[in-house]
Amino acid sequence: MEYTFVLILHLLSAIIFIGFIFADVIIFPAVKNKLGKELHAKMIEAIVGRGLKIYPLIVLVLIFTGGYMFSKYINSEVGVINSSLQVLLLIKVFFVFLIIIGVIYTMYCKLTKKEPIAFMNYFHTYALVLSIAIVILAKLMFVA
Repeated sequence: MEYTFVLILHLLSAIIFIGFIFADVIIFPAVKNKLGKELHAKMIEAIVGRGLKIYPLIVLVLIFTGGYMFSKYINSEVGVINSSLQVLLLIKVFFVFLIIIGVIYTMYCKLTKKEPIAFMNYFHTYALVLSIAIVILAKLMFVA
């Protein structure tokens, strides 16, 4: 029952995480094109203002619940790369680390007021693609 609770919490956090990134990459630019830059800027300000209050907590819940579930499938008893599930899980975790590194770098740039490298201008697009890949891998882990 404990694992099921953690799994549900993880899935809900993932939905919020991916939903926010999806909105930022797909929905918000459409609003900007349709309604203009001024309204878009106000909308982003309102959404980001609220998002900054809950998004860090969602990311932490996602990481901790993911780590808990990770420990069920990769540990000293079951090994590390003994099954296709474990290999896909490790690939999934690698993608997660790429997103985490990007988040840390972005936060560092915001706190130090440094300009991020040009590659990071599209970080949410990369994070969305990686998140979709993570979801696909999560489903393939149990059928491969």
